[in-house]
Amino acid sequence: MTIEKLNEKMYRKHLKNGLEVILMPKKGAIKSYAVFATHFGSINHKFVPLGEENLLTVPDGVAHFLEHKLFEQEDGVNALDKLSKIGANANAYTTFNHTAYLFECTQNFDEALEILLHFVQNPYLTKENVEKEKGIIGQEIKMYDDDPDWQLFFGFLNCLYNEHAITKDIAGTVESIAEITPEILYKCYNTFYDLSNMVLCVVGDFDEEKVLSIIENNVKNENEKEKIHRENDKVEEGINKKRAEKVMDISMPMFMLGFKDDFLKQMINVGFDYENSELVKRHVAIEIIFEMLIGKSTELYEDLYNSGLIQKELGSDYTFEENYAYSSITGESKNVELVIQKILNKLREMKENGIDENELERIKKMLYGEYVFLFNDVSKIGSIVVSDYFKGVNSFDYVDWYRNIQKEDVEKVLKEHFDETKMAVSIVKPQ
Repeated sequence: MTIEKLNEKMYRKHLKNGLEVILMPKKGAIKSYAVFATHFGSINHKFVPLGEENLLTVPDGVAHFLEHKLFEQEDGVNALDKLSKIGANANAYTTFNHTAYLFECTQNFDEALEILLHFVQNPYLTKENVEKEKGIIGQEIKMYDDDPDWQLFFGFLNCLYNEHAITKDIAGTVESIAEITPEILYKCYNTFYDLSNMVLCVVGDFDEEKVLSIIENNVKNENEKEKIHRENDKVEEGINKKRAEKVMDISMPMFMLGFKDDFLKQMINVGFDYENSELVKRHVAIEIIFEMLIGKSTELYEDLYNSGLIQKELGSDYTFEENYAYSSITGESKNVELVIQKILNKLREMKENGIDENELERIKKMLYGEYVFLFNDVSKIGSIVVSDYFKGVNSFDYVDWYRNIQKEDVEKVLKEHFDETKMAVSIVKPQ
């Protein structure tokens, strides 16, 4: 399958073993980038292990723990060191819904790709090295306990959701990782690191046929497995609570204001589709609304900045995954309550008066230009494509909706999504 837009080409091939390969050649690119990812994140804590019949619940933090351990190889050499020696800058990360291993380089790309494919497919887990890792990850967990941004974020999520895995730290807790064993890790690995549950994306200046040959020669030659039976936490009605507050060692109060989105309920009922652009349209509409609400050219931003209520831009985001979705605004202010009230007043005004057609067209062009600019960065392209793939959407659909979304589409989302009965606020205050 070949997709061509923005003078960019995307080649997709579904291998016999189930692996989805996405190649995006960019002639003249200085760097090349590869990301090998599995649809296994921190929220996937209930599933039926491969070859078994009963549902298993694993401790919080397993996906992140496994990410740490895969770099360790049986020959005693860490895969990160191998990649570093040939000039490749490698890393890995775990999100709520997927785990990814990646590298970028300017030379020795073929060799680096072979190393990536090898270590991700060959775990080496022993009782000794698992126990050793618990101390390392335990220190990481404690570090995040003292991170005000992290605490602000999870305070917000705990407002929106109650009994949902998204409210648990991706790395787990010191107590939960203490329960992790090599046996649990291997069950997770054998289930979720099957190639039929994975995607490999390569971006850069390369020969497509050669890279595809390297991939096919370095992945397991097996038939595609049946779909994994995982039990996702149910999407709860309403929100858990309206407000969360925490006191930490910071100089300026921080806030995160947002709205839970129930739009995904109907999407879950019909199942995810890679070509489903309705999710993309909603994402684009919310981006436009945020730009009209708190963008640097708005009256509200000028008012907040000139009055000294904020000293830098407010952040905004819309997140949607398999079984949760929300929008958020973040910022710092000496008077958080007044800033929040002004934001809500402006939202109500926008709902009542509608949006300006000329302003909409200006913002569409701006967001379109920003999105196109991202395609100059091979690593950003790769991470976007992989994230969108696991969400069930096509990254190139954003190109169409930034240009073609209509006033009535945006106003519909404005009235539907920004519902104050589904709004929550998280605040971190100075001691």
